Amino acid sequence: MKYSIIALLLSISILGACSVTDPDYTTQYDSLKNISILGTIAKANEFRDTYPDIKTHITPTEIVFEFPDGKKFTKSIADTLMYVAIAPYVTTTHTCSTHYPSSCNAELKQKTFKVEAEESGNKIFEGNLTSLKNGFFEIWLPRNKNVNIKIEYGDLKGEETIGTMDNSRTCITTIKLK
Repeated sequence: MKYSIIALLLSISILGACSVTDPDYTTQYDSLKNISILGTIAKANEFRDTYPDIKTHITPTEIVFEFPDGKKFTKSIADTLMYVAIAPYVTTTHTCSTHYPSSCNAELKQKTFKVEAEESGNKIFEGNLTSLKNGFFEIWLPRNKNVNIKIEYGDLKGEETIGTMDNSRTCITTIKLK
C-alpha cells in the first residue's frame, strides 16, 4: 500500500511536469482586429514588454504580428503614408532595414530630439519627438518621396535623406549625431 501511494504521487508529479502548456494569445490577437494602424503599432510597442514571445515587424506596406501558437495577424498601411522608426546614435548602432518593435534596440532610450523633415524644400514636420523604451522615435512621412531628416540632441546634430518607397527601410539606424 505504501509503495502504491508513492508510485501514484510520483506519477502525478511526472505528469504535472510534462503538461506545461503555452499561454493562450487569443485575447492579444483579438485586440488587434478593430483598431487603427496607429493603435496596432502602439500594441506592437506594448507587446514588446508584456508579451515578448509575440514577434512584430513593420514593412513599408504592412505591420505583421507572429504569435507563438502559429497565428499571424497583418494590417495594411495606407499607400499615401509610410511609417519610419528612427534611432539616432552617438556611439553604437546596428544594421537594420525592417523595423522589429519586438526586438530592435537602440542607444538613446526615452530621449527628446528636435526633428525636421523636409521634401523638395517643403517642411513636412518640425518639432520634438521622444524615443521609446527601445531607443527609436516613430514618424509618419508621405509615400514615394526622398525626405531629408535633420535631428538635434543637445549640441549634437545628424542628418540623412531617406526614401519612402515600397522598397525603403522602415528602420533607420544610420544617423550619427556629432
